[in-house]
Amino acid sequence: MKRILLLSLLVIALQSLVLAQGKEKPASDQVRQDLLKLTDQITTAKSKKDVARLERLLADDFILTNPAGFVASKSEYLDGVKADTATYESVTNHDQVVNVYDNAAVVTGSTIVKARFAGNDIGGEFRFTNVFIKRHDAWQCAATQLTRVAQQ
Repeated sequence: MKRILLLSLLVIALQSLVLAQGKEKPASDQVRQDLLKLTDQITTAKSKKDVARLERLLADDFILTNPAGFVASKSEYLDGVKADTATYESVTNHDQVVNVYDNAAVVTGSTIVKARFAGNDIGGEFRFTNVFIKRHDAWQCAATQLTRVAQQ
């Protein structure tokens, strides 16, 4: 009888441990919402050529890989934003997924761009990956990679 009671207590204790491990707290909904908001702010700042805002949202060691495969540092990217003469009608993100890893996060999704450059349509759909880091209790984008979605 004592063995059965001891085994029962052991099983209950093990179940509690297993359930506690299964309830590891994922990143809060607020953190996820903050990262989605930051992603949208970066998209909007780029389309509005708001260099000052991008300066704050991007980490000093930010790296961009554009759809053509070119890599740009933060300063090169901001210089490109300043020189951009395209006209943006709309730029919207959708189908975003947020994964948080302690002080790092990855946001993936799609962006639909409606824009013209020198009278030509340069819009389309792009897939993006943004890598965020948290420093001094603030999130900043450390890297962005863009890929144009091929039209079917």
